[in-house]
Amino acid sequence: MTNSTFSRPHGFYDRTAAESAAAAHIAAQLQNTLARFGYQRLETPLVEYADLFLTKSGDDAVNRLFTFELYGRLLCLRSEFTPSAARMYVERYQHAPKPLRWQFAGEVFRYETPQRNHSRQFTMVGTELIGAAGASADAETLGMAMHALQQLGLQGLRLVIGHVGLLAQLIEPFNLDRRLRRFVLRQVENLRRPGRGRAYVEAQLAKLYGDLPDSEPSSAFPAEALAADSDKLGRALQLLLESADLGTTGVGRSSTDIAKRLLTKQRRASQHADLMQALDFLEQLCALDGAPAQVLPALERLIAPGQTIGRALFDELRATIALLDAYNVPGEALRLNMGFARGLNYYTGIVFEIYSAQGDQLCGGGRYDELIRVLGAAAETPAIGFAYGLDRILAALGITALTEEPPTALVVPLESADDEQAVRVAMALRAHANIALHTSPTRNLSQILAQAAKQNIPYVILIGAEERAAGCLSLRDMRRAVQFRLSLAEAAEYLQGRMSHA
Repeated sequence: MTNSTFSRPHGFYDRTAAESAAAAHIAAQLQNTLARFGYQRLETPLVEYADLFLTKSGDDAVNRLFTFELYGRLLCLRSEFTPSAARMYVERYQHAPKPLRWQFAGEVFRYETPQRNHSRQFTMVGTELIGAAGASADAETLGMAMHALQQLGLQGLRLVIGHVGLLAQLIEPFNLDRRLRRFVLRQVENLRRPGRGRAYVEAQLAKLYGDLPDSEPSSAFPAEALAADSDKLGRALQLLLESADLGTTGVGRSSTDIAKRLLTKQRRASQHADLMQALDFLEQLCALDGAPAQVLPALERLIAPGQTIGRALFDELRATIALLDAYNVPGEALRLNMGFARGLNYYTGIVFEIYSAQGDQLCGGGRYDELIRVLGAAAETPAIGFAYGLDRILAALGITALTEEPPTALVVPLESADDEQAVRVAMALRAHANIALHTSPTRNLSQILAQAAKQNIPYVILIGAEERAAGCLSLRDMRRAVQFRLSLAEAAEYLQGRMSHA
C-alpha cells in the first residue's frame, strides 16, 4: 500500500485561527469606515461567466483567470468585484435611485506569479459608486480610500493619481485610427517603465503592426484624400476590383475584403508620422510626475486651445485634487503622474493607487464610465470604484495574527450519566458567555484541567453525581485556583461579571 500526501496548490493559502482573526478584524474596521460614508454591503458570486471578466479588461485578461467549462459555457472564479457589481446593476438596479454606494469583501483569484504579500488567492475589500460623475464623486472615492487606511493607523501613505481620459483626449489631434490610438494608450506605462521606454514600444509596434510602412503614402492616394473621403475611396476600390472579375482570392478574400485591406494600409501609411509624433508627445506627458502644484501648470500648457473636452477634464482633475484637502489627505501624500494608467482597459477617467510607507501597493481603482453600458445597461452610467488588498494591509500594519479569546468556560461532565445535564448547562450559559463542552472520551479530571490550563480557559464548570443531586454546579477559577458551588443563574451572573471586568 502506497502512502499519498496532499498539499495546497501553489499560490494558495490556509489561514490559522489567529491569522483568520487578524484578517477579519482589519476587514471589519475597513468595512465599518466605508459604511460611515454610506456604502452598503453587497455580495456577488464566487463564480461568474468568464466573458464578464474579459469585456474591456485587456487582451491578456484571459490568462489571469481560473476557468472551467460547464454545459458548454466557460465560467471562472472571480478575479475582482467591479465586473460583478456592474452586472448586478444591469440586472437589478437600473431603475433604482442614484447614486448607489456599494461595498464588497471576499476572496478573489488570479493566475499570476505568487509574490510577497500577493498570492493567487487573496482577499479584497472595495467599493463602487455608481451613477455619480464629476470632481465631487472622484474626490469622495479617493478621500474615502485614504481615510479608511488612516483610521487603521497607517502613516506615510502616498496617493498616486493619473487620468486615462485626459491622456486619450490629448492625443486626439494626432488623428490616429482607433486601433493605433488604442495601441498608443496601452503603451503609456511601458514608456515610463525602467528597462523598456521608447525602444520597447517601437519594437512592440513592429511586432503587432508589421504592415505599418515607414514611408509616406503613394501619390495615388494622398493623405488628404484618405482623410477627407475614405468611404467613397473604399467603394471606388471595390468597384474597380469587381470590374476585374477577381471573385475571391486563393485564401477566400472577396473584393470587399481586398478593398478594405488596401485602404487600411494606405491610411496607416499616412499615419506613420502622426504616430511617431504621438509617441513624442506621450513621452512628454509621462515625464510629468510629481507634486500636483508642479505638475498641473506643466500639464495645462500641453492642452491646445481648441481642446474643449481636454480642458474640461483638466479642470475636473484639478478640482478633485483641491477637494482632497477637505478629506484630510495631506498635500505631501499626493503625487500626480501622467504616465500612470493602471492595466485594465475599462478605465475611462481618473485612476489612482495608494502605497504604504514601505512602497507596497495597498489599494487601486479608477473611473469606468463605459463598462456598465457595454454590459447591457440602457443608458450611459458613470461609475468609479477601488479595492484594497487585505493581505498587503496586514503586512503594512505588521499584523500576521491575533490571538482570539479562548472560551470563557469549559463545561465538564464527570461521568457518562452527566452528559445530558452538561449539554443543558452549556446551552443555557451560552446566552451569557462563550462556552465549550468537554466531549473527549477521557474522564480523568487532572488531564482535563491540565488541558484547560494550556488553552488559557479561565473557568471550568464540573457536573457530577453530587452536583446533580444538589441541583447546582461546581465552578473552578483556574487563575485563582479556587472552586465553589453555584446555581445555574448564579454561575451565569458570575461569568458575566468577570467578563465585564476582564
